[in-house]
Amino acid sequence: MKVMQNAPLATSIILGTLFSVIAGMVYIILLHEPGSLFYPFAALGFLGGPLIAGATGAVQSREYKYRAFLISGCAVFGAVLVLFFITYAVLPHFDRTSVRLPESCNGFSGSPHPSSAPAFYLPRIGTGVLVAGDEYTAVVAMIDRTKAPYPSTVYIVNRSDNRVLRSMMFPDDTVIATIDSGIVYLYNDKLGYRINAQTGVSEKTILLIDNYGGLSASDRPVLAGASDGRRYLETTAVISSWSTDGTVRSRPRFTMNGIAYNCFVYGETGEIVEI
Repeated sequence: MKVMQNAPLATSIILGTLFSVIAGMVYIILLHEPGSLFYPFAALGFLGGPLIAGATGAVQSREYKYRAFLISGCAVFGAVLVLFFITYAVLPHFDRTSVRLPESCNGFSGSPHPSSAPAFYLPRIGTGVLVAGDEYTAVVAMIDRTKAPYPSTVYIVNRSDNRVLRSMMFPDDTVIATIDSGIVYLYNDKLGYRINAQTGVSEKTILLIDNYGGLSASDRPVLAGASDGRRYLETTAVISSWSTDGTVRSRPRFTMNGIAYNCFVYGETGEIVEI
């Protein structure tokens, strides 16, 4: 097209893209991604850059001004969309921490669990494994040790009165969790849940992007080659969420504790104890 051969059009696209990239760098690098400022900076990137490109292209084009505006603006919008996808969906997959599970993590023998495992007593229910907890909330897993694959029930508990806010049943003992800013992040292997730590109600989201891989045959599942028979449990996750109430959590990195194959993994240290 004649418009596409116009050098000013390329200049307008470069200017618009540069504006959007600078806005993104300010938000991510200088401000460290505060959730409260996500939408203003998203507007600068997704709207400001394309508008600058479109307006510049229209002004510099001697003819086909409307077409120049659309081509320049859409080109920058597409570039910003690709950069957003790379930043939030691709790059986090290379930011992983995994712990190799020893051969002793191969199932329950039916014997009483060692006292070294973190324990939490629930009245009328019994003693379970404290997977994650803070001052107000505990995530407790009760595991049926009598039959493989050892189904589990996970309780979200109010620590002030031991009141169960929510219970969830899983087909095995693979339970990973952490609590951050009033949200319980809970995984059964690769299947994740976000739960309000004060109410036990699931958090409603517009969009959720996470890189958590659960159990895998490699400590780098994105770049994994042939499996050597080893088993790894991921202990970190990068989770971005856009909630229906407008709250944004932009790429926080969480460290989580987990249970898998009768072993408890401390996320902070990588220490493994049998349960």
